[in-house]
Amino acid sequence: MKYFITIFFIILIIPLAVAQESKRESNYFEIAKGYTVKVKTRVAYPFRKDNRGAFRGAGFLVNKKTGWIITNAHVSSRNPAKLEVAFKDQKFVDAQLIYVDMLLDLAVISISSDKIPVNSKVASLDCDKKPVIGSPVGAFGHPFSLSFSGTRGIVSGEKYRWGRTWVQTDAPINSGNSGGPLISLETGKVIGISSATLSKSRTEGLNFAVPMIQVCKVINLLKSGMNPSPSYLPVGFAYDEDNNTELVAAVIYKRQSVAWPLQIGDRLISLANNPKLVFKNQAMLIHELRGIRGKVDVVVERNKKKKTLSIISKPRDSLMERVGVHFSGIVLALEKYRDDEEANPRGLPLIQDVARASIGRSAGVGAYEYIISLDGITMTNPNKICRFLKRIEESNKKVKLITKESGWTYRSHSKYHAYELEVSDVKLVGPSSPSECS
Repeated sequence: MKYFITIFFIILIIPLAVAQESKRESNYFEIAKGYTVKVKTRVAYPFRKDNRGAFRGAGFLVNKKTGWIITNAHVSSRNPAKLEVAFKDQKFVDAQLIYVDMLLDLAVISISSDKIPVNSKVASLDCDKKPVIGSPVGAFGHPFSLSFSGTRGIVSGEKYRWGRTWVQTDAPINSGNSGGPLISLETGKVIGISSATLSKSRTEGLNFAVPMIQVCKVINLLKSGMNPSPSYLPVGFAYDEDNNTELVAAVIYKRQSVAWPLQIGDRLISLANNPKLVFKNQAMLIHELRGIRGKVDVVVERNKKKKTLSIISKPRDSLMERVGVHFSGIVLALEKYRDDEEANPRGLPLIQDVARASIGRSAGVGAYEYIISLDGITMTNPNKICRFLKRIEESNKKVKLITKESGWTYRSHSKYHAYELEVSDVKLVGPSSPSECS
């Protein structure tokens, strides 16, 4: 009899527990309607990693006073011509790009606080805890224009890919979900920004979100008025796909804004003031150095002996200060990389984009080529380039370009091209630059 009574209560209790859990999850999705927004972007002059055109995605409110909204960098773009957001059942209003990260797929945009609906909510962020593998999560956004929709799954791992750390989830992340919140269905807190799927054509259930722990640090630094950009790393680290547990120096760069006293083969272990946090990859190092200016003591292993060294942490210039030049459908700008002393020792400007049906595309100019010279003159300053091209445009002459790109030719890793094209629509472009040459 006791056996049958136990079975009876199990049969009775389990459906009730499942129903309560389902109700709680539905409530978290309902709450998300109050802080999730639609994001609409138009890009006229794209920098590298962006595309020309109009795009849509999601975002979520994190500060009512400042009007700050979080989304993906690939949703807002790094140089939007037009940026708008809309809360549920509201019209689109103009937004402004405040910050875009050069490592994380993260952007902070803002709207006027008086444009925020009275009944809107601020997302509750989990800034302290790493998501637990196997815990239930929900992705909220606008998949395939199905506005304010939720999908659910679990946290399936923490992965280091593309030089970044991600929350891996099998919760479906489709077109329109990007930039939206990944919500813990146990606490209701946002644990990440839905960002990408590995491959819709080849895989299922392999999706990625930007960890909220990293995002929160950026937000807090911005709030305090500091530049949250990643620090200069004058060291290149070797990476082992099968044994991703060490940070070993492979190359020391000598032309960065800072210099570190590391040697090839050194293993960078930890910050001296936090020896328990052992660096497993470059992303962990970058996260720990964000917001730090000046000397930092680190523990390294050299020739099987540990020692403490002092390095300098300095944030890179914000992408919001980047200035490019547009002419004849071509966007060019300076791109500063760690290995420029090897790949681009003269600091040549890089072609970021060439528009379809433009003069540049018609002439055969390709994106990601370095501009060696304009009419035989090497120039690296965007303002000087802009003024030079403006004079050619006003004289109705053509310009001769010589460019360089990676590619095999006889005993060489580089290929060179020569173009001659008309010059039109010369202007400066960028998040904070004027439209006329200065």
